[in-house]
Amino acid sequence: YIPGEVLGTIKQLSNENYQENHKFYVDGTPTVSDAFVGGAWRTVLVGGLNKGGQSIYALDVTNPAGFSEGSAASIFKWEFTDEEDADLGYTYSRPAIVKLNDGTWAAVFGNGHNNTVADGQASTTGDAVLYVVNLDTGALIKKITTSTGVAEDPTGQSRPNGLATVAPVDLQDDGKIDYIYAGDLFGNMWKFDLSSSNKNQWKLDYRIFAACEDITCTNEKQQPIT
Repeated sequence: YIPGEVLGTIKQLSNENYQENHKFYVDGTPTVSDAFVGGAWRTVLVGGLNKGGQSIYALDVTNPAGFSEGSAASIFKWEFTDEEDADLGYTYSRPAIVKLNDGTWAAVFGNGHNNTVADGQASTTGDAVLYVVNLDTGALIKKITTSTGVAEDPTGQSRPNGLATVAPVDLQDDGKIDYIYAGDLFGNMWKFDLSSSNKNQWKLDYRIFAACEDITCTNEKQQPIT
């Protein structure tokens, strides 16, 4: 599968001098899980591009024996890019496949790195953001921002922030996630609360701690969590 995000540059693979000018493409490790979507149990693959671009994609890989050019339309599910939301950066945050407390199956992921890059879809804040996306359709269910971005850069260099790979937790042991933990490039570890069956109540809970070079933890010594 070739995500649409990389179609504009994949021709460079045929360049005779390609090895001198390496380009990244689909460079992220995918997540594969069974999920109840579209009224049936399916096996869904969700992956990102890492340095290859600003995109998360999903495929239905339930029946590998049936993969063919003719079945491609039924295998591809969706692609979520910075055209859907400009706060999405280079997708280093590996997606997780989860069941939410409202019964919906979703892909959850951080917004990754460098979302202020000048590509026509640049973030205006550089905030670290959590995305909750419908696993079946790719529609954005919930976006939760940490409101910690360029203006809050601890070094004062006005760098963009970004949320790393997320860790969902099912506290009730009922198969539905209640909390999500994730670190950001400014060294903050965040807790998100998704314990309600009402998505309007899903929120950023609090910052757990900041990763620091030493015990004084002055701003310039906060270390990125990736």
